Amino acid sequence: MTPGLLTHTSEFVTSLLYEQLPDWSLYHNLEHTQDVVEACEEIGKGSKLSRDDLELVLLAAWFHDTGYVRTREGHEEESVTIAREFLTTQGCPPERIEQVATCIRATAWSAKARTLPEMVIKDADVLHAGTKEFGTRSQLLRLEQEKILGKKYTDLEWMDVNLGFLARSEFLTDYARNEYGARRKKNLLQLHDRIQELTREKDARKKKSDRENVKAAAKKEKTARPDRGIETMFRTVPTHHLTLSSIADQKANIMLSSNALIVSIVFGLLISKLDTNPHLIIPTFLLLAVCLTAIVFAILSTRPKVTRGTFSRDDIQQKNVNLLFFGNFHSVPFEDFEWGMKEMMKDREYLYGSMIKDLYHLGQVLEKKYRYLRICYSVFMYGLIASVIAFLVTFLSMPGLTD
Repeated sequence: MTPGLLTHTSEFVTSLLYEQLPDWSLYHNLEHTQDVVEACEEIGKGSKLSRDDLELVLLAAWFHDTGYVRTREGHEEESVTIAREFLTTQGCPPERIEQVATCIRATAWSAKARTLPEMVIKDADVLHAGTKEFGTRSQLLRLEQEKILGKKYTDLEWMDVNLGFLARSEFLTDYARNEYGARRKKNLLQLHDRIQELTREKDARKKKSDRENVKAAAKKEKTARPDRGIETMFRTVPTHHLTLSSIADQKANIMLSSNALIVSIVFGLLISKLDTNPHLIIPTFLLLAVCLTAIVFAILSTRPKVTRGTFSRDDIQQKNVNLLFFGNFHSVPFEDFEWGMKEMMKDREYLYGSMIKDLYHLGQVLEKKYRYLRICYSVFMYGLIASVIAFLVTFLSMPGLTD
């Protein structure tokens, strides 16, 4: 252990924090640093650290929050810089300085302690979680956070924050677990009970407020009636469209079946006799042409249109895609689809606009179906009449009938 180094360090850090800490430092201040130093000494000795390792931890404890004099975000690295500058002037070996830097970095919330000195300083930094002073220290941190963020926490919000902190602040050293673990669990249980109590009180106030606002709710109900009428329209109109689409498909099936039957009869009875009855060639092929044309238009009326089925988040933000139609999303991951639907549901105009587009495109599909079906039935009707007339003319013009 280097004689006088800890003394010089404590004097330097005390002066630095006292003079340069920002006004919002109500928790991360000189008092907190001194508490961490004392906790490091207690836990270090209880964990039987060597003299060199204990000095290492105490040096890191003095410097671990000095970075706050320069920045709040990433203050650990600034603390390392300040420690390195000071310890260099004290003639501390470079490898020793790097050991101090590693210990300081271990105090970051996301850092994982790998050595016993790192575990000691990490436990010391959150030791108040296992003491009776947890509530007092927590209130100082609350005031500091409110000053930094410019917002006020409700009691319930801050207790939720503390609950998360206590749940994640498991002590790493055996000494801290044995000496302070029980109190930490007690603080955790008390905080959990208090949160439940505040939640019940909040629910009770909400129910009371709901009862007092019955008249206002009734007025809102009246103004909401047009919305219900709109929603009813959006339910019934697509249902009618789908019913008409189903009817169109049934009609197409009738035409497919009927014409396929006629084609099979023609091939079965007439094609084989054309060699001996050449006068039947024209009406036979006319009938086949009519049937095949009708079949083609029946198929066109039911043939589905394949779309690429993808969209981007920019499409959602610019309201360029309708997620109510499966063809616009069938090829995207579920997470993107879920995000897009939630974004659409947040925007009333976007939601109703998509429903309107869906109705319009359903109408376009129906128009196409019924247009092809009309052509199909017209071809079948007039073509069948023409074919029958052609057969009659053929039969009437046969030599045996005219003599």
